[in-house]
Parts: sequence; C-alpha cells; structure tokens
Amino acid sequence: MLALALAAATLVAASPARAQTAAEPTPTPTPAPAAEPAAPPPAPTTSTTTTTEGATTTTVETTTTNGPPAETATVHALPPAVPPPEENIPKLDERTAFMVGRNTLKLGILAFEYGILRQLSVGSDPPAWAARAVVKVVIPNVHLKYQILDRDPVWLTVLGAVYYARIKGGQDTSADLIDVPLSLFATVKVHPRIYLHGEGTYIFARLTGSGDLSRVQWNGGAPLRAGQAGLMAQFRISRIVSLTATGRYQFYVADIPFDATSTTDPYTTATLRGQLVPGVQHPWEVIGGVAVLWKHFHMIVGGGYGYYFLPGMDIPNTSKTFVPDLSLAVVL
Repeated sequence: MLALALAAATLVAASPARAQTAAEPTPTPTPAPAAEPAAPPPAPTTSTTTTTEGATTTTVETTTTNGPPAETATVHALPPAVPPPEENIPKLDERTAFMVGRNTLKLGILAFEYGILRQLSVGSDPPAWAARAVVKVVIPNVHLKYQILDRDPVWLTVLGAVYYARIKGGQDTSADLIDVPLSLFATVKVHPRIYLHGEGTYIFARLTGSGDLSRVQWNGGAPLRAGQAGLMAQFRISRIVSLTATGRYQFYVADIPFDATSTTDPYTTATLRGQLVPGVQHPWEVIGGVAVLWKHFHMIVGGGYGYYFLPGMDIPNTSKTFVPDLSLAVVL
C-alpha cells in the first residue's frame, strides 16, 4: 500500500512540470495577398521636327517615356545640292575672253582658229592674206590666244599676233612691215543674259626699207606705236540670238620718226630728219549688230560709222565712213 501511495504521489508531482515545459504550438502565418501585376509602362512616343536651311537639314526627335521627356537633336549635313545642268549656250569667242574649246576647229572669214587645249588656241586671220587682192602684197600672220582666268562670272584672256608684209613699189622702192598687236580681253557676266566684253590693245609695228621717191632717197626704220580700247555689250534674247553694241577708240599714237636724203643736183645733197604725225590720231568706230550662234555655225551681221579698223591688225582707216561688220564661221 505504501508503495502505491508513493508512486501516486510521484506522478502527481511530475504532471505540473511537464505541463509547464511543454512547447506551445507556433501559429501559422497568414499568407499575404498576392500583389497585383505591375501595369506595363506606356509605349514611348516619338515626334520628329525637320528644318532645312541652305544645304543643312536639322532633324529634332522628341521621345516621351515614363520619365521626363528626353529630347535629342540630330544634325545631318547633306552634300551640296547638285545644281541643274547648265544650258549649253554657244559662246561668242571673237574679240572676247571666251575660247573655241579643246579639239575644236573654227573656219571663218575673219579667223581660222583651232583649240589645242580648253584654254589655248592658235589661228590666223584670212583678211590679211586676202589683202593681196587689193594692195598686191601677201601678209602672212599667226596668233595665239590663252585664257588666264576662267571663273564665272569673270574671264580673262590674252592674245598675241604677228603680221609680216613685204611691200614693193616703183622706182626701186621696197619695205618690210612687222605688226605685233598684243591684246587683253575681259568678259564679265553682269546678268544671265547680259555680258560685257572689254578689250585693251597695244600695237607695235616697224617699217624698214629704202627707196627713191622723186629724187628723195629714204632708208632706215620707223617704229609705229598705238594704244586702243574697245567695249562690246551683248544682250542674249534667246539661246542662240544676241544683240551686240561695239565701240572702239584709239587713245594713243606715237609720232613716226624718219630719215631722208634729197639730191637736187650733182653737187648738192640734202638730209632730212623729222617726225611724221599721223593725220588722224584718235580714230573711233561704233557698231551695232546681231549675233546668231548655232552649235556648228556662227554668224554676226551689223554695221556702224567711224574709222574702219582692219580686223586683226587693228590699223584704222584715215577717213570716216560706213563700217561693215560681218562674220561667218563653221565650227567643227
């Protein structure tokens, strides 16, 4: 009995302690509600603004996203705009700064011309050769034309020529004439249809020989020097037809020195030295005309008044008269 009582007491004493040390159950956490899926960001929007100034195009692109709008500027430098092809307009190349062109042959009544290069040509003047029909003298000649500036709207060209004549007269009279005109041509395009062609020419000639003119013996040489200026206005009324107005003026001429001897009898000889003053020191001419310039045929027709200047040699007539202006040429 005693043993049962002791066992019962032991069980009673041990029960509260077990109750106190028993682990309390851990509460199960309540799951948080599932988060709503984030809404997709709005699609970016882009706007483009393009401005063009001259040969530069500026494009401004504005892109809008969730954040503040970001603006980017892009500059595109376009190559220079290609100009439309220039209209192929035949050029007036007689007494102007224009050239006939490379590998081009021009056969005219005033000049034969061949373009060795685009800026260089060589030629000869038929009127000087044809003078034999009037004065019974042959005048061989040659000229060279070179363009030193070709920069639209300004062109500059130099031309040098040499003329030679062997003159024979009666009473054992003979002489040699060498004429060397040097010219500078300037062409300015003041308007797509208006050209001004300026010219400045210096002429140096020398006459040498001897003869017996009515018992007056002359010999030696005489230098001839003169300066001339010319201006041509060209108004192009169509692709091939132009109106022209030309003026020429000799502003300078030098006196001509000479030596002569005269035998009045077998015992008397007189020597004369002096200066020969030209009868007309400042000759001039004015001419109006029409130029028709096809690709393979050029024609200039006109007329005026003044002292006629021999084409090429630029030697003026000694009296005022009607001045014709005619030029026909085939361009090959």
